[in-house]
Amino acid sequence: MDLLQNIDPAHLPYIAAGCALLCIVVFVIGFLLQAVSGIFNVALGLFELLIDLLQGGPVAWCGCVVLLLGFVAFAGGIFLLLNAPESCAAHPTRFCQWFGFLP
Repeated sequence: MDLLQNIDPAHLPYIAAGCALLCIVVFVIGFLLQAVSGIFNVALGLFELLIDLLQGGPVAWCGCVVLLLGFVAFAGGIFLLLNAPESCAAHPTRFCQWFGFLP
């Protein structure tokens, strides 16, 4: 109790503000650690899924590769349909005639 007798009453508001600031800092650090750990959990979960997929052998992931190639082909087709009319107007080719992008 000797410590409490040595505290100057003029310093009590500074001590209270320091304690409040310390509480705020602890809460912010707690929230940041949760957010960072959540991001790492998602990234490591995707990495673990990829590793499990590759360790399954060719029979287990062959269908996944075909599905991914299908997604890539679909995205390429959409990209072609969106950009082909502008490209064919600037640079007409036989490809543009085959698919009807030229009048």
